[in-house]
Amino acid sequence: RVGRLSVAWKRCKPIFLASLIMATAFSITRTAAAVSSASRRVTSVRAAVKPSAKKATMRPINDRRRRVAHFAGRDSCRAVVAGATGSADDLLVDDESGLLDFVANDVDCIVMDCDGVLWQGETLLPGVRESIQLLREMGKRLVFVTNNSNKSRRQYVHKFEKLGIFVEKEEVFSAAFAAAAYLKTQKFEKKAMVIGGQGIVDELNEMYLEVDPGVFNAVQCTEMDWEELDIDPDCGAVIVGQDTSFTYAKLAYASLAIQRGAVFVATNPDAGDAIGPGLMPGAGAIVAAVEKASGVSPEIYAGKPSAFLLELLKGNHVDMARTLVVGDRLDTDIAFGRAGGAGATVLTLSGVCDLEDVDAAMEEGGDIPNHIVQSLPHMLGLNPEDAAAIEFVEDDQEDDREGDNTASRDDLDDYLDDEGFADDDDMLFDSMDDQEARDAFGGRV
Repeated sequence: RVGRLSVAWKRCKPIFLASLIMATAFSITRTAAAVSSASRRVTSVRAAVKPSAKKATMRPINDRRRRVAHFAGRDSCRAVVAGATGSADDLLVDDESGLLDFVANDVDCIVMDCDGVLWQGETLLPGVRESIQLLREMGKRLVFVTNNSNKSRRQYVHKFEKLGIFVEKEEVFSAAFAAAAYLKTQKFEKKAMVIGGQGIVDELNEMYLEVDPGVFNAVQCTEMDWEELDIDPDCGAVIVGQDTSFTYAKLAYASLAIQRGAVFVATNPDAGDAIGPGLMPGAGAIVAAVEKASGVSPEIYAGKPSAFLLELLKGNHVDMARTLVVGDRLDTDIAFGRAGGAGATVLTLSGVCDLEDVDAAMEEGGDIPNHIVQSLPHMLGLNPEDAAAIEFVEDDQEDDREGDNTASRDDLDDYLDDEGFADDDDMLFDSMDDQEARDAFGGRV
């Protein structure tokens, strides 16, 4: 019996090996075709950046599937918002090129939020690197404005670099920086107690402002502790931002310092950020607790949508009339752009707010965007998966220069999975196609 199996194996072995080789060749061919297709589509987007006189019109959208708004000029943008009496669907962009023509011809500067637009937590959103690269190639000035106060500007530059994006510190405006800058402009010379991340402390240090350590990381404050609570007489301000180590003891110290006259500075009003399973509590939640405990409202919200932050931007030669503001929140990002007289505002659906929030804002007379897009890549007419494939190819080419590495179909699939893309039917292994390919090469099994 063993002898028969051995003979059978000797007969089948050449056919088996030939089939394996043909299947591998077919897989490599499919990989090359997929990457080539992605490259052509992204290249066509870049070619479309050239100035165009083409005008576009709105057309009604009857569903809320993945769609992205198109306009050619600023006047049409304002006209649509001024007459927005319908629903959020009317602001969705319905054009494969997104807002590319408008950005190319009518925008000099793009002010972008970070959380929910560029990344979620520590995860870069698909196609963001390619989008920023395209905007750089178009010669647009980029400004990154974030209400997240956990990091300083230097730390944000480091985060960008870790995600493969290179920015200058002067291109980053954070709520932590704005809070410290506000005290500096007020000629503040006392100590500031901080409820928040290291970013606030670092920005205060950069401006040579002294920090009051408060209660450090003490957790509890009993009635006896409260009666003996010793507030530094030189504590002249309390800065409150998002604090992942927030404790009752910090709340007690901050509220008493404010009751005794310390200036109450809030970094931003954001209630939370869309991360993972839901909204992670943000600075606004902690600010509300301090406000309730002290009975005093913040003297200023330093981050978006404050007029102070707007003045910081204008002081850095940002012409708001030719600026596009992109964000994922109506109450901060869009409100900031509208209050500052931005040329246009864009809401991305990759973060906190959705179409229902825009509908509610329309009914209540709140701030609404000029346009709504699925994501930053869609705004520029890029398919996030195409952009991810291009990043994969560029990374692989860099690897090839350093060593002899060859990309495979599995490598590309793994990369796209890591970037958050679901399996696409036309990219899956098809047994019939595979058999046809084998037949074509004479590799029947």
